Amino acid sequence: MVFGSLTKSILDKLMIPCSRHYLRVNTMAIDRGELLDLLRSKYTEYIFNPDPFYDDAIYIIVKGPYNIPIVDKKIVVDYIAAESIILGAPVYRPGIVKFDTFRAGEEVNIITPNGLIIALARTTMDSKKVKQIHKGLVAKNIVSKYRLPPIREMPEYNAGLFYPQSLPSIAVTHILNPEAGETIVDCCAAPGGKTSHIMQYSRGLARLISIDRSIPKINKIIETITRLELPKNYFLYLGDSRYLDSDLPMIKADKILIDPPCTALGIRPKLSFTKTYKDLLNNVAYQRQFFKPAYNILKDNGILVYSTCTITFHENEGNCLYIRDLGFESLDVEVPYADKVYLDNMVFYRFSPLNHDMNGYFIAVFKKISS
Repeated sequence: MVFGSLTKSILDKLMIPCSRHYLRVNTMAIDRGELLDLLRSKYTEYIFNPDPFYDDAIYIIVKGPYNIPIVDKKIVVDYIAAESIILGAPVYRPGIVKFDTFRAGEEVNIITPNGLIIALARTTMDSKKVKQIHKGLVAKNIVSKYRLPPIREMPEYNAGLFYPQSLPSIAVTHILNPEAGETIVDCCAAPGGKTSHIMQYSRGLARLISIDRSIPKINKIIETITRLELPKNYFLYLGDSRYLDSDLPMIKADKILIDPPCTALGIRPKLSFTKTYKDLLNNVAYQRQFFKPAYNILKDNGILVYSTCTITFHENEGNCLYIRDLGFESLDVEVPYADKVYLDNMVFYRFSPLNHDMNGYFIAVFKKISS
């Protein structure tokens, strides 16, 4: 990592949610002011505000922390489920790791595998029934450490009026600035957050090619676009972007977005740090396979935006040294909330939990040098 004496402070911050939970307004379906008025009138116990820098972003003030009452019975959930339950989400069967014997209607503590108590919940069935099922609601959250409205159960969510998305992720598309008529390639497009934002930002007038490598990932993109009811004038390609230049050599892109799989150490709340140095090196080796094919299909003077939701030097600045040596130059742009980081005549943008209470996130912008 790159934080020196601040590393412990960073890790402590990563274990709690951001104080502002962001939603991207689907501006092809509703005006930001209209959505704010609607949410404020229906969910009066929460505070909704517009972001001052990004005109399609709003945020909810996260409530808490609260004290969790301690009871005798417990359900252990995996870390993925825990990151939602700590914010008030219900407990579903797929996230459960193990559990005590309990009756329907009994109060239980929800805990992580490392013993962190994150909620008090009331069961909807007894423990015998839990053993017999593979999906379904097992317990309703009564008191969670932090609290948000049930975002994915809101009618406004189901109507496609917004997309839950972190502020740094929203910033990526603003930096990419997709325009009508441009050919844009989103190399690792699932679950569709940035792909849908590119559609929305360009009003469906950019020539968008969205790529991911598995049918479940492709289906996730389709699900996102369908829920948001965005124009379907995009090319969805089932393939591996590491071989993009050989699979689709006819593409000449104006702009390319690469947001590859990473160690995801910047996501908040991060309730467990289980990644190893070997995991880090494997991620770097994998990520670097995307850059040369992107260079090959990008037009001269075309733009590459590289982003990750992690905080390691190797996956961020280290990869950018590699990108530069392929034939790119670093671009200096304005990115609200981000710290500018300079290295070897390049500039990058880091979002930090310590500044503006953001997720850990990294963005770099490059221009292909004319060949």
